[in-house]
Amino acid sequence: MPDRLVFEPEEIVLAGKVLSFLNEDGSSQCWASAEHIRTVMDQLVHLRQVVTSYTSVIQSHTVAGQQRDVHTLTDAICRSNPYTFELFMPTRAVVGRAYLVAKFNFMRLLVRIVRHQMSEGERKLTLLGEMLHFVRQSVITMIAEDVLVSIASDPGLELELRRKATYKLADLWEHRTSRSVRDFFPLLLSVWEAKTRTTISYGTLTGTTEILSLMREGCDPAVIEYFTGEDIPEDERQAWMELVFNATYEEMETMRRYMERHRKQVLGAEDVAAIFNVPMDSLHRTVQAPVDMFHTFHERQVNAYHRRMQNRPGPKKTAEEYLMIFHLEQTDIQVPEVMPATRLAPDTAKL
Repeated sequence: MPDRLVFEPEEIVLAGKVLSFLNEDGSSQCWASAEHIRTVMDQLVHLRQVVTSYTSVIQSHTVAGQQRDVHTLTDAICRSNPYTFELFMPTRAVVGRAYLVAKFNFMRLLVRIVRHQMSEGERKLTLLGEMLHFVRQSVITMIAEDVLVSIASDPGLELELRRKATYKLADLWEHRTSRSVRDFFPLLLSVWEAKTRTTISYGTLTGTTEILSLMREGCDPAVIEYFTGEDIPEDERQAWMELVFNATYEEMETMRRYMERHRKQVLGAEDVAAIFNVPMDSLHRTVQAPVDMFHTFHERQVNAYHRRMQNRPGPKKTAEEYLMIFHLEQTDIQVPEVMPATRLAPDTAKL
């Protein structure tokens, strides 16, 4: 499928709605905000042109007498490790990540303007809900990329699995301006979207209430079945509990020791806040905010990496990575194909 243009059709509609209400208001502040939106949209058009102008990561080309294509890229990536991975990333991939962050910031800009300048009411709530969905989707796409990078650069994994992860990365890097997590890893999207609509209650720390809530809120049943199966390794079960509770293995163990010491059968949010000496709003009981999503994932990822390096107790990968590995193992991943280029419409950002 050819690359889409800079903005998804839904994103264009949302930006148009924001510009429409700003024009309706007619105040100088709203006029300035509308001009700023148009400026940022023009900048995104230019940035997309920069990304797509860089050498393809999958097309065959020759540099200094050396043939380069997706196969040589895959070989290089599979020789990397977490310390050297960035040195093997093609420039198109690096600039493309910046483009994705820029798109993320654009949607956050729209959210800030609506929150600040639109009058309270159903129209505002609906518009914010639609925009926040796209903000979260951008975050989840970045998380999925980080998970694939972790797999591709892990020398402890089978070479074929690392190749599959690299093929996925190459496809994402090549078509950065048109790929999202819903295209290549919808299971992860379903988990995080469900988590934005649930609140952690802690209780007995078994996760029963939280998992049932995830199921009610649309988490793909395949995810629940995978992590709650009878044959699930303990390491993966612990990683799943980390994801369910937005907490690290070490934090979970601290809570369990507290329950044993104080002979408590259940924990409430106020208990957890007291255990860690933090305000209630720092517990990440919900993850609606993009910052919370990033924080809870990367905190778990960093801790898992250090456990693996130092052979410490607890999961050695995040639940997201275990889920991605399962997906890659069950899927026939082909070498990404070169797609015909799509010309950029000159008036894409002119709403």
